[in-house]
Amino acid sequence: MKTPSILSALLALAGAAFAQSGGAPAPATKPENAGVSIWTQNVTGFRKVSGAAGGYTTKWDLGGLPRYTPKQQPTGTLRIWGNNYIKDGPLGEYWLQEFKKFQPGITIEYHLPTAAMAVPALVCGVADIGMSNKATLTDRLSFEQMFHYPVSEVDVATGSFDVYGWTPPFIIVVNENNPLDKISVKQIDGVFGTERTGGYVGSVWHSEYPYARGPEENIRTWGQLGLTGEWANKPIRVGGQTVRAGASTGFSDKILGGSGHWVEGYKGYTNYITTGGKIVSWSLQIREAIAQDPYGMFYISPMTVGPGMKELAVQAREGGPYVKRSLESVHDRTYPLYNQQFFYFNRAPGKPADPMVEEFIRFVLSQEGQDCIQREGRYLPLTAEMVRASLKKIE
Repeated sequence: MKTPSILSALLALAGAAFAQSGGAPAPATKPENAGVSIWTQNVTGFRKVSGAAGGYTTKWDLGGLPRYTPKQQPTGTLRIWGNNYIKDGPLGEYWLQEFKKFQPGITIEYHLPTAAMAVPALVCGVADIGMSNKATLTDRLSFEQMFHYPVSEVDVATGSFDVYGWTPPFIIVVNENNPLDKISVKQIDGVFGTERTGGYVGSVWHSEYPYARGPEENIRTWGQLGLTGEWANKPIRVGGQTVRAGASTGFSDKILGGSGHWVEGYKGYTNYITTGGKIVSWSLQIREAIAQDPYGMFYISPMTVGPGMKELAVQAREGGPYVKRSLESVHDRTYPLYNQQFFYFNRAPGKPADPMVEEFIRFVLSQEGQDCIQREGRYLPLTAEMVRASLKKIE
């Protein structure tokens, strides 16, 4: 009568031995996928609930930034398309109300379904400014095929430190029992990427190093990252959000040389809807995978962070210190895997920007505009050096 119990114990031991030997852990039971698009459902509610966690109350000294003084007083309607998160939070309203004090003749008209509409709306001529994370290759090719010059791009905010959806940094984690505690961007490329012939910067193809690289820089075992003993020959099992996601495109641009070439066996996760109508977050799916796999390395969102994992400090590709993710290191961009928010607009070469566009961008890059960002407490304000670089883009 005890045979089934003994058999179950033996099977459990065999499974544990298989995992320790480098075999993949058994997949956990997942909620049933309803097989419908999440974008037809209440994703705004999901985003607002997810974005309620994290944030900051720190107030940086913005005294090094210019105060906003209008150069012109144009009149008309300024059409801003794109980033839904300035509507999902109060930032868009903060900007609108503060800007109105200086420019009462300009009416701001927001159309903010998704950042994916920022550049396409410019292409179609229905937007004056598009706000999004880094424009994709498709965005740029569409604009350049229509106008035959590049879309203008201005850096206006640093992504959040720890708020899901608000363009947080890429976070590299391993299982809590893994002895590794730091990694360089070049090594991340070696782990997550593979050999390639080149990659894109914007819409321009580059075939020089590091956009192109050979297989000798691939990293597939923990020993190649300096681990010894029982870890040395164990495989590195890699995962993150699906490579079709916008975040993964950004990861490829920042780390994989804009190539889109990912390591074989990459485990991609995405949000989906259950038969009960609940959105299952990719972030929480990965949390479970990390806890189960001692040989896993994943890129994650802040929503994933929790017990059973360890964040790695990161060194820039060019070298220098290994930097842990913190509010300050994301704000000053010394943590190499920070992200950004941009304004995009249409300005022909040699021509000035539209007066309303120029005035609004100058406002957002001022003390007043950046204070709105830190008042919301999700995106991070730019430093004075970053603002100076952005202002040069509209001179």
